[in-house]
Formats: sequence, structure tokens, C-alpha cells
Amino acid sequence: MAITLIQALSAGNALRVFITPPAGAVYWRVLRRTADVFTGFDDAGAVSVTSATTDNAVLDVTALVNGTEYFYRFYSWDGSACTDAGVSVTATPATTYLDQTIDPLTVVISRIALGLAAEVARGNLVPAKGFIPVFNAPYALPEKITFPMVTVHLDRFGPTERFIGEDIESGIGDDGFWRESEGFLARSAMNIAGVSLNSDERIQLRLALVRILQANFQVFSSLGLTQIEFAFADSEQLANENSPLFLTGGSFTCTHMSFVLTEPSPVLSVPSGSAMPYPLITM
Repeated sequence: MAITLIQALSAGNALRVFITPPAGAVYWRVLRRTADVFTGFDDAGAVSVTSATTDNAVLDVTALVNGTEYFYRFYSWDGSACTDAGVSVTATPATTYLDQTIDPLTVVISRIALGLAAEVARGNLVPAKGFIPVFNAPYALPEKITFPMVTVHLDRFGPTERFIGEDIESGIGDDGFWRESEGFLARSAMNIAGVSLNSDERIQLRLALVRILQANFQVFSSLGLTQIEFAFADSEQLANENSPLFLTGGSFTCTHMSFVLTEPSPVLSVPSGSAMPYPLITM
């Protein structure tokens, strides 16, 4: 036998070739073409996936195009002659992974926006425009911004705990297909800033933001955001050209899962073919 299994990785543009070399093989070579027209171990029109190797699994990521069918042919060297496996293997790369991550930034922005709308409706905040905008980036031009306003900006995202092989969970789904999830337990840190032209309004804005975050603990938890911590502090930009700005804000951190769901393509089992001996060669 030669190429026994071949599989398209869910990341796309990548194929893993599994090899079971024949008895007596010292090392081997795998060639690739877009048509089953191999001329031999030294086929100049083929891509050499690996040569003079003893690996039993080879990952091919060289210039593969999703949706294109590729043919692979195995050649082995036993010390005196090169043998052609006599059968080609085909596979088609494809990107199949699905993002399963809940973005904490999007969640926090949405819940703060909804909460501020409720605070305005209750009369706790009385903005001149009748609403308080929430942005996902720090303001740059105060003269073009309606105050009061709130910004939520991602400061850091990264793993806080890793798993062996980055495999979080594997198993057979309800539809009978095998699925894997790869990623890590993450920690996200955001900066929440409320900006007002009035110091008294700044106080009410801070209190409203605290209430909104506290009231949403169960919502955050239901979406996988845990170990939430936040803190606020007041500051001023008194030297602003247009008008003094009164700020309240601080950090918001949470732990959450960040992973993709992968559904590996069916592994193709390759039948053994007839061996075709070649003359003595050097690989």
C-alpha cells in the first residue's frame, strides 16, 4: 500500500496525505498534479509534495486552490529500485470551519446601547438629542460628536488557558457526523468611556453604566461571558478647545470561549493498486 488516507483540512487550501509505505521501503516521494497523467517519479510537470521522506503523514499547503481537484501519486525507494504505487488518489480542498465565538465587544456595546435607551426613557438621563450614541472606537473630533456619548473599545484579546492540541471538544453530532472544535479559553479587556459636557451629567452617566452592566450579568453569563470585572474612574479634559469634557470610564474584562467548529471532510480510503517497478534511481 502507499497513500492510504487523504483528508481536506477545514481551514481550506490544505490537504493531509497519510502514507503506509510498502515493506522494505527506505524512503518515498509524493507528487501532485491537477490531472491523473503522471509520467513517473521524475515527472517535471508535477509538484513534489515531499521527497526522500520517511514521514507517514504529509501536509500539503503549497499553492492549493479551494474547489480544485488534485491527484496524488506515491513512489517508494527500497535501496535498489523505485516503485510506483500504481494508483492515484484525488482530493479537493475546501474551507469548512464555522466561527463559534461570541464577540464580547459586540455584546457589551449592544447591551449598553439598550440600557442607555431605557435610562433615557426613565428620565435618569436627559440628553439634548434625546438619545446617547455608543461607538466602538474612541472619539477623535469632539466638535463633530453629540454629547453625552459612550465608547467601548477593545484593548486586548488573547488566550488565558490552552488545551492540548488546541482541541476543546470532539464528538459525533446529532446528525451523525464527527465534529471537532479548536481554540482556547480567552480573556478580553475593553475600555468603556462615557463623555459629557457637564460634570453633574457625568455622574449620572457613570451610575447608569454601572447599573446597566450589573443588570446584564445574567445576559453575559448566558452568552458565555464569565468572571466579569469592571471599574470606573472620573477624569477631565479641561484644555479642550471647544468645551471642557468630563469623562467617566475604565476597564471591563471577561473570560469566554474562542473557537471554531471544524467538520473534517470524509477520509478517503484508498484501495491498494498494482506495483510498477522503475529502474534504479536516486531520490
